[in-house]
Amino acid sequence: MTRGFLRILYPICCFFIVLFFTECSNSKDSSAPENTTQFKSETDSLNDYISNYPNDIQSLALRSRRYLNNANLPYADADANAILELDSLNHDGLLLKGEANYLSNSTRLSRDYWLRCVEQHPDEIECRLKLAELYSIVMQYDRSTELVNKVMDLDPEQSIAYFIKGMNIRDTDGDTALALSYIQKSIDIDPTYFSAIDMAAVMTAAQNNPLALSYYDRLLELQPNNSETYYKIGMFNLNSRDFNGALEAFTKATQLNPENAESFFNIAFIHLELGLLSDARNYFTKSIEAREINHRAFYGRGFCWERGGDLRNAEKDYSRALSLNPQHKASQEALIRIRKEL
Repeated sequence: MTRGFLRILYPICCFFIVLFFTECSNSKDSSAPENTTQFKSETDSLNDYISNYPNDIQSLALRSRRYLNNANLPYADADANAILELDSLNHDGLLLKGEANYLSNSTRLSRDYWLRCVEQHPDEIECRLKLAELYSIVMQYDRSTELVNKVMDLDPEQSIAYFIKGMNIRDTDGDTALALSYIQKSIDIDPTYFSAIDMAAVMTAAQNNPLALSYYDRLLELQPNNSETYYKIGMFNLNSRDFNGALEAFTKATQLNPENAESFFNIAFIHLELGLLSDARNYFTKSIEAREINHRAFYGRGFCWERGGDLRNAEKDYSRALSLNPQHKASQEALIRIRKEL
């Protein structure tokens, strides 16, 4: 009896030991990218376990999730298939299969798997949220909202549901105030919800509401080295004609990401507004160096040459701008103007 019991208990204990150490490693910093060596070691442990117990659905689901998190879609999909071969209605198998197809741009298949998941598991939340997000992206807002409303009934503390509903309201009714109230609710539930905070910042910035800066400050608390957040702060300050604040934010954005062509462009524009032609021209050049296909920067630099009296270089830059965008009206008009003077 004792030996028989141990034979049964041993594989169960092995699995939970693997699960314990794997999940503990995840809890250290869920926002940080996975260490490749660590991931390989943990996956090797799972591989060994699954080799011995190939019908263990929990371990297959765990490995599939880890493959998804590391963008290894074929392997994630294979483990999801293995789960569904063992149990065609398994919740995790349907969820993971839908996710793998979604990330592979097979959205119809992902929809079908998530629909089956919802149908077979009446109190399900995760598949409903995935499906609601998909419907929102393809502009089937009524279906999306119906799903998130059900999620809210099942669990009023699901921050993603409030965020999706807020986005649906914004895109269907144009009611920014109501949309923001739902997005803020999602932030209240999860103060680290980056996408929701970012959207709240974008929406309040569009209203020229200084509250946007508070949201941006919160984003920087979560991700201090996010170049795009600094760029957005720069744009808010630029639209408010706060040139000093804009220059500070755009400069920080370029320090964090030297290929941030738009930040260089806006620094150049501010210097042009201030009449500092040489500095403006240099920053337009930096914008071009960051992204060569950049007709606006060529036009801006050409304008600096023209205003400074160097019509030959102005003609070259206006011509380059038109070679990149033949429909750019300002460059067309500038070339006509320049050639009359040459």
